[in-house]
Amino acid sequence: MNTGVMNLLVLSVLGIGYMFAFTKLQQAFFAKFSNPSKNQAVLIVYISSLLMAGINLYHIADLTNQALTFFMNEKQISNAFLYAIGYFAGMWVFSLIFFRLSYLAVGILTPENEDVELTKNNVELAWTHAVILVVLAFVIAPALTNIAAGFIPYPKFPSV
Repeated sequence: MNTGVMNLLVLSVLGIGYMFAFTKLQQAFFAKFSNPSKNQAVLIVYISSLLMAGINLYHIADLTNQALTFFMNEKQISNAFLYAIGYFAGMWVFSLIFFRLSYLAVGILTPENEDVELTKNNVELAWTHAVILVVLAFVIAPALTNIAAGFIPYPKFPSV
């Protein structure tokens, strides 16, 4: 099978699984604020958490594509799938931890109790949290991806 088609299939399956699992976990987390339904503030933070996970997914998918291509060209199919699954799982865990830490940080940085304020539909606090999540994802995801790229055993070229 063509390497490009294989990469497309693997990235599609892993990407759908990544976002589906993250969405389900976030829905469970935000369910405590839904009495009887989600308000605008809760939806803002929920959607921004999905956007943050999507930004992280975008960056790790690019690296995974490179790893898949490298290992398939080297005829190391098991390593190709191992690295792909490992990268996606690692970034998924990072996204989850990153959201929880940002939730904690916003709670510390603001005098309000975020749980109570989201339930009371404090949109200002929700937008503050959303901006922090998205901006930090744009800043941190490329650096994290560069660290992960160091695990691909590319051949070493002699220095001149």
